[in-house]
Amino acid sequence: MALFLLLLFFAACFAFVSILAGAGAGNIGAWFPLVYFSLLFAAAYNKDALGKLLKKAYRPLTAVFYTGMFSIAAAFALFAVFILSFPADMPKNPDVVIVLGCQVYGDRPGDMLKSRLDAAAGILAGYPDLICVVSGGQGPNETVPEADTMEKYLIGQKTDPGRIYKENESSSTFLNLILSKAKMEENNLKYENIIIVTNEYHIPRAVMLAKRVYTNSNIYAVKAKSPPSLFGSGLMREFFAFVKSYIFDKPEGLST
Repeated sequence: MALFLLLLFFAACFAFVSILAGAGAGNIGAWFPLVYFSLLFAAAYNKDALGKLLKKAYRPLTAVFYTGMFSIAAAFALFAVFILSFPADMPKNPDVVIVLGCQVYGDRPGDMLKSRLDAAAGILAGYPDLICVVSGGQGPNETVPEADTMEKYLIGQKTDPGRIYKENESSSTFLNLILSKAKMEENNLKYENIIIVTNEYHIPRAVMLAKRVYTNSNIYAVKAKSPPSLFGSGLMREFFAFVKSYIFDKPEGLST
């Protein structure tokens, strides 16, 4: 019982720190450990009552529960290794860098987005002819589209405004990429070699989706280093998002 209480305490601290640091109260990565260990504690505390209620089904259900718990833990560990070992590289002659949006607070990017924009600003400084698409719409807790704040931040980092194109209607990674493609085609921009800039935990899913959307392009990635306080919740959220995107996010039937 003491172990369950300790795990519950750490899960609560994890959720509190993640949300305080900017993960957002709706981030499943911040809340999942707390909810999971709360249910686990409730089940352990009421073990005898559950045994009487479930009767003969109690032991089989317990076995299924523990098998599922260890399977999820093993899958998450493998996913973390996959994320951290995923390669990121740069092309010799890039055409465009796409910066994927994240939380903004008015005209100020959140810590996660700031790390992406700083990485993009460094790339743009090294390639004077490279164009940039900043991609992100307005979320329910945001007062302006993410792309507007991203453009303003990059201009503040000495990036020529003429090199920046805004896609400010998307609401997901999948739409980031689809609507960014539409924006480039609208402006007759070349996108044979694309650099995706996002945080390290997000790179595998972004690259997977980009290859589905840009079927005739070469996709590269640059990892923006996540703030330590947000990496854990980001990785946890991405664990679920990757599975969802792998199954459902496919461009069939989309004109762009």
